[in-house]
Amino acid sequence: MLRQIDHLVVLFPGLEEAVTLAEHAGFTVVRGGEHPTGTHNALVGFADGSYLELLAFREANPDHRWYRFVAPGGGIIDLCLLVDGLDAEVRRLAERGLAYQVSEGSRRRPDGVVIAWKNATPAKELTGVLPFLIEDVTPRSERVPHGRFAEHANGARGLAEVLIAVAELPTAVDLWRALTGSIGSEEIDPSLGIPVHRFVVGPHRVLLTEAGTHPLVAERLGRLGPGPVLARLWAWTEHDVQLGAARLQLRRFDG
Repeated sequence: MLRQIDHLVVLFPGLEEAVTLAEHAGFTVVRGGEHPTGTHNALVGFADGSYLELLAFREANPDHRWYRFVAPGGGIIDLCLLVDGLDAEVRRLAERGLAYQVSEGSRRRPDGVVIAWKNATPAKELTGVLPFLIEDVTPRSERVPHGRFAEHANGARGLAEVLIAVAELPTAVDLWRALTGSIGSEEIDPSLGIPVHRFVVGPHRVLLTEAGTHPLVAERLGRLGPGPVLARLWAWTEHDVQLGAARLQLRRFDG
């Protein structure tokens, strides 16, 4: 079962740059550690259980599915959904025509603790259009910042929604309908004034829009290809945040 957005992957040329930018923007940053695939990360956790993964390659790995985003400057390159019962979910998606590949993942934290999980990824060309999936093997509390580590000076409380740019909206909508089992809804984004198709996953929303709707969408498609354009976060105040090539919008939270 799909529970919520687990995290967004935000790629930077270097991890220290990422940490500095995030801290200057008022986020509490937790050092994540190193992956055996040549990357390392730092995390910005939120009270709703989601987080931003600030990621950089510590060594070249052309075989990594995110490595092609390094040269164009990175940004928000992927999103991950938390699931219960990953293997069963992958079987369900296969019945709906979505092929996901299951693999094991791990990270060694700076304190030496190794945490582990299982991933399921879509076809490489769908990276950023369809999410990858995650299920924890070690306790999730060891992987995701929480408590005081998910409190931020800028007032950020949680993830509201993610806007994804796609080449052809009807095709992407069909993919997300198969993924979520829902038809979604056609709307106009009140901030950008563009048509979007909205899907809900737990407390979070995913918005799909296509080429020609807005300069931000055109920039993403031209620089990186289809994938996330921006993320909106619930907060006590409203303002825009630029973290390198990643765009974030803080929206007032009244709950």
